[in-house]
Amino acid sequence: MRIREVDASTAPDEELLRLHALEEACAPPGEPFRSPELSLGRYRHSSAEIRRDFFADEDGRLCGAGVLSVHGPAFAYVDLVVFPEHRRRGVGTALLEQLCAAARESGATSCFGHHWSEDGAAFASHVGAHEDQRDVRAMLDLRSAELAKPVVPAGWRLLSWIGAAPDELMESYTRARNAVDDAPIPDGVALPPLTVEGVRAVEATAAKRGREMRVTVALDELNEVAAFTDLRVTAGAPAASTDDTAVAGWARGRGLGRAVKLESLRRLRADRPEVETVTTMNAELNAAMRHINTRIGFVPTATLTTAVLTL
Repeated sequence: MRIREVDASTAPDEELLRLHALEEACAPPGEPFRSPELSLGRYRHSSAEIRRDFFADEDGRLCGAGVLSVHGPAFAYVDLVVFPEHRRRGVGTALLEQLCAAARESGATSCFGHHWSEDGAAFASHVGAHEDQRDVRAMLDLRSAELAKPVVPAGWRLLSWIGAAPDELMESYTRARNAVDDAPIPDGVALPPLTVEGVRAVEATAAKRGREMRVTVALDELNEVAAFTDLRVTAGAPAASTDDTAVAGWARGRGLGRAVKLESLRRLRADRPEVETVTTMNAELNAAMRHINTRIGFVPTATLTTAVLTL
């Protein structure tokens, strides 16, 4: 077995499509997996400050891979996958050693990932990772969903756009996006605060990946963004996904979270009739957002357990 580092931004499509096939083989059940074209965009245009990919080859064939995505010194995410027939042979352990070394080089003191199967749980225990929060993936059948007309308080309004946010709302929108910091997150993990420049970078990355970024916000009487939701869709693709949804602390209890999600989904169905499903993921402890999703019609598909490893 040989472990090698691959630069995903320049690697040949053929090599990256092997990673796509590996990730698809190891994905949680219950949801359609993303298309090869979308995977290529994700691999080549990372939203992380640092992305490092390690491939494990045996007899010239890919048998496992590990990806490190660092968004800040306290947010180092590991995605480690091994074909089932190659497990319990040291492939995952060898990949994790490379990933941990790369994480330490970035300044991280811990890293985390998810597992959803007995194999994943056994591996996390074997390497000394401790289990933390559980995250629930859920899916909406957009074609049959009953999407009520959203309601907002008097004096408030909903606004939607595709792509880059309007300049006049950027500071307010950035403040609202930072409201996701209130959501449950694994112990020791923290995302650095978003800035206007950071939001523009997120928008640019989505465009490079060929993803349509669809945002709906709730605005108060002073034109302050109090809530938002962000959907991602690729033209012609049957599956869309939710990136983030949040309500600013000062504006909670007004039904704004449900309102922005309903408006966003109604517009998506009208604009993109080819979209069949929408997926989302929330911490199991995030009762408020999970309740909103359940009322709208999202059905849980898998529960992922976070595993945190101290470096």
